[in-house]
Amino acid sequence: MASKQDLPFIYINVAITADGKLAPTNRHFIPFGSKRDQELLLELRANADAVMSGARTVGPMPVSLGPGPAKYRKMRLRKGLPEYNLRVVVSGSANLNPRAEIFRHRFSPIIILVTRRAPESKLRGLREVADEVKAFGDKKLNFTEALR
Repeated sequence: MASKQDLPFIYINVAITADGKLAPTNRHFIPFGSKRDQELLLELRANADAVMSGARTVGPMPVSLGPGPAKYRKMRLRKGLPEYNLRVVVSGSANLNPRAEIFRHRFSPIIILVTRRAPESKLRGLREVADEVKAFGDKKLNFTEALR
């Protein structure tokens, strides 16, 4: 088992509706965060080595997982971080479209985390567009192993 020193510090930033929903049942994106919510998201990214998201968010949305405008990239540089954060996408079954928007923005590495049950046919397509595709866990993603 990994000790706390072997694992990175992780924080989560989500916007939820008053009834506790992260997304509607049909997964159709409806922006409900404020301008300040968006600024906070980018401020948090300015302090992070990596930004992680699930394939269901990254796949159909115009998402790049980058640090945002120059203001936030400069904040990263002042903190001694690279201008652009590492990008991590989680897709246990490798069900992520290789033509998704994230792969059209090549400013920093993209790592895709999958399980060993992911079909080789899907992995081939993702290996062509991502910097790394790594499998952790048989049926469920083993985040401890992946983050170590």
